[in-house]
Amino acid sequence: MTMLQELIPHSDFRECHSRWIAAPADDVWASLTALDSSQLRLTRALMRVRHPRSQDWSDSRNLFSDGPIRLLETDRPRYAVGGAVMAPWRPREPRPVIGSLDDFVSFDTPGWTKVLTDFRLREVDGGTELTTETRGYSTDAGSRRRFAAYWAVVRWGSGVIRRDMLATVARTALRPES
Repeated sequence: MTMLQELIPHSDFRECHSRWIAAPADDVWASLTALDSSQLRLTRALMRVRHPRSQDWSDSRNLFSDGPIRLLETDRPRYAVGGAVMAPWRPREPRPVIGSLDDFVSFDTPGWTKVLTDFRLREVDGGTELTTETRGYSTDAGSRRRFAAYWAVVRWGSGVIRRDMLATVARTALRPES
């Protein structure tokens, strides 16, 4: 059982994607943890459509230290889990800062949706299978209804973003070192 499954055994939404990469786990891990927003071509385009006035996706930034998902726990080079708390139906409201898994677990303020995303690396067939799963649940029934409506609209884009991340990790993990 993964940490994600332990912390969110019953989710309001769930999404899972996987990709086999012809590179060792250490190279895939290095590419994953160095993932920069400037590398995510499809994601940047989607974010510009969703947030046309925002500067968040105009600069280069590490996706996990400066981006929307903070890595909260890692077991290098096999596993990482990151989390966030959001209310996308209130896009201008600042998000609560989640700095640790304890912060995530203890957060229970009504009006929010808690999201965890994990990345699992498994060496298989001379390469590495990189799997990402995202699960979330809302802190109250009203937020659950609002997030369900939001998710119905953005789910396809969320899948595009996850596949863009996996493709970018694969591309950079396979790039010869200069």
